Amino acid sequence: MRMSDPYDLFLDPTAFNAEVIFVGTRCGRENLLHKYTTGTIHFVRGGRARVDLPCGTAATIEEPSLVFFPRPHEHRVQPADDGGIELVCAIATFGDAFRRAIALSFPDMVVLPLARLEAIRHTLEAFFAEAASQAPGSRQMADKLCGILLAYLARHLFEQGRQQSPPATGLIAAACDKRIACAIAAIHSRFEDVLDLETLARGVGMSRTRFVELFGRLVGTSPHNYLVNYRIGMAQQMLATRLPVKTVAARVGYGTTSAFVRKFKQVVGVSPGAWAK
Repeated sequence: MRMSDPYDLFLDPTAFNAEVIFVGTRCGRENLLHKYTTGTIHFVRGGRARVDLPCGTAATIEEPSLVFFPRPHEHRVQPADDGGIELVCAIATFGDAFRRAIALSFPDMVVLPLARLEAIRHTLEAFFAEAASQAPGSRQMADKLCGILLAYLARHLFEQGRQQSPPATGLIAAACDKRIACAIAAIHSRFEDVLDLETLARGVGMSRTRFVELFGRLVGTSPHNYLVNYRIGMAQQMLATRLPVKTVAARVGYGTTSAFVRKFKQVVGVSPGAWAK
């Protein structure tokens, strides 16, 4: 089991997709929180903004900043005063491995001043220009550039997590240990194979006992639970494309359809057939 880069765990070509949904100036106050069903990213380019959250909490943005909600989250972004705000908003969806990194490691809301993105200033400027343009293809270009900005932001957050002592639990911490990172990479690439504890531990040169202890401490769950949840997550993606349950069961490593159905229901709460409807 080899990995060329620990970021292969989450920064794969399918990791980020973005769609710009608002470009302009917001002057009035909104009355209701919006319940987003995906991740969201808001670029506050000018003005003072207020990010309202459930339970009456709020955060004030005093300088041009991006506001990132990695997971679905109820919130609204509105002017903090009568001056209004210049805003670009996008919704974001992520590949499976990156979703797992979010679930285990990322905070609910991230605020990052645009001044700290100097290394990709030209990309940011190009994104804003395409987002505001009416030229043919500009919408597609803006979405692609926003995906690049999300990738850069993700790397920034991962590096912050790795610099903690100890590193944040989850895939960030796993990426700091080559052995556990290699085991996770094996699960991601070979989830349909027979991957028992002995196979995974031997593949990274560790005893079974030491492997289970270190994996659980870094990732926050056992190797078995991680493998099961990864398989079920992949199964959900396949079921969403209307593949038959029997076919999906075989493709995610279950020898019998009945065993797959039992495990799926244990993890998700409903049968694969019911979930697919």
